[in-house]
Amino acid sequence: MTTRDKWTGGNTMLSMKDIAKLSGVSLKTVSRVLNNSDKVKEETRQKVLDVVHKEGYRPNIIAKSLKEQKTRTIIIFIDRHHGEYWGIWHTMIITAFMRIAKEMDYKVLISPSSASDHMTDQTDGFSFLTSGLADGAILMDNILEDQRIDFLIKNNIPHVVLGNCSNYTKTHWVDLNNYNAGYMGGEYLINKNYRSLVFLLGDSSFKVSQERARGFMEAMKEADISDYRIEYGISSTKKAYERVLQDIENNVQPSAYFVSGDERALGVYRAVQEKGLRIPEDVAVLGIDNIQHGQYLYPSLSSINQPIDTFASQVITMLIKIIEGVEGVEDSVLIPYNLVEREST
Repeated sequence: MTTRDKWTGGNTMLSMKDIAKLSGVSLKTVSRVLNNSDKVKEETRQKVLDVVHKEGYRPNIIAKSLKEQKTRTIIIFIDRHHGEYWGIWHTMIITAFMRIAKEMDYKVLISPSSASDHMTDQTDGFSFLTSGLADGAILMDNILEDQRIDFLIKNNIPHVVLGNCSNYTKTHWVDLNNYNAGYMGGEYLINKNYRSLVFLLGDSSFKVSQERARGFMEAMKEADISDYRIEYGISSTKKAYERVLQDIENNVQPSAYFVSGDERALGVYRAVQEKGLRIPEDVAVLGIDNIQHGQYLYPSLSSINQPIDTFASQVITMLIKIIEGVEGVEDSVLIPYNLVEREST
């Protein structure tokens, strides 16, 4: 920040020189305070900040970003999920994004989006990127042919996708190996001697659902298991509850439910226990996510772990490297994972 920088409050423009005059300190001292320098006595720092806060002035971010050619702002685009938006895992990773970005001196904005019609919805944040009010984007919940990714590539906007998008050659992504996760869950249940299995998944258009289903089916094929079902569209706790309740009422009782998303497993628990069945004696339950809530269910939920902090750190670090022009940024990263066995299986 230089002496030409302005601070603005309401319709008033205040220069650093004005702040110095009101505070009774030098212009250089004001600059140090506003840039969080440790070369200022705490008493002096507080004197300057008291003036800033009392007068209600704030930094003119737009002017500063035009000068630096960078806003230090990242937009996270998350799919609307047909109006249901995100669940616990999404909330946890967004929280981690915000924390890690702050540690790296970046701000985070969240925008709803749709993979199929982003340009027709004025609530999408893509205009911030094209107008230079944000430096880059994180994209969640991608589909195979995702118009949002096409838009970012076409406009040469730095971005990282949280999800496998290996079908695109000019993008960067971080993900779990969802094919292997689906395979691991199926193989684990088979090895535990469960022979009638149901895999509950979200929207079939999401690549994560497709990959997990493929892995699960391969595990079934290799073990010569034919008594299994894959149910798509189970995008909420309520839908999981209704689906399992319908199974029980129709006397269709698998030996295990594999649930893509621990939050949805709550619905499975409710339906099973409401009908007087026991977990895992009558029906086992395995999740994916390993959210903190799972260990406090009774019985505690077995789940495939998606390490939140590792995910968030890899995505933010990769994106900031791209924004700052670092050479040799990897195109993709697969996050390690493991199965956490508890009482539900």
